[in-house]
Amino acid sequence: MTGRPTWGSTAVTGLAGFATGLLVAALLVAGRPTPKPADVVAPPPTSTVPAVPVTVTASVPPSTVTSVETSPPSTTTSVVEVTVTSTPTSATPTSTPPALPLTSVWRD
Repeated sequence: MTGRPTWGSTAVTGLAGFATGLLVAALLVAGRPTPKPADVVAPPPTSTVPAVPVTVTASVPPSTVTSVETSPPSTTTSVVEVTVTSTPTSATPTSTPPALPLTSVWRD
């Protein structure tokens, strides 16, 4: 059969290409050498620093909120005037009804 390929042959070709791509990716990952272990490094030297006393002074005593006063919600009423005008539509139909087929009955 020659000419344009069918949807079935296109799907088979696409799936075969996808499977080939997966196979190549798996082979590339499998062929990679294993990562080298990191060099063992000695921990950095530690030094001891004597503790220094610290004094913290507060300039403002702590306060506690016991109640909050809120004003009641306010409502605003607005009057809006809307004028709607309509244009008269045509009473004639936009399309004509289909014509009835011509039939003839022969009577003797």
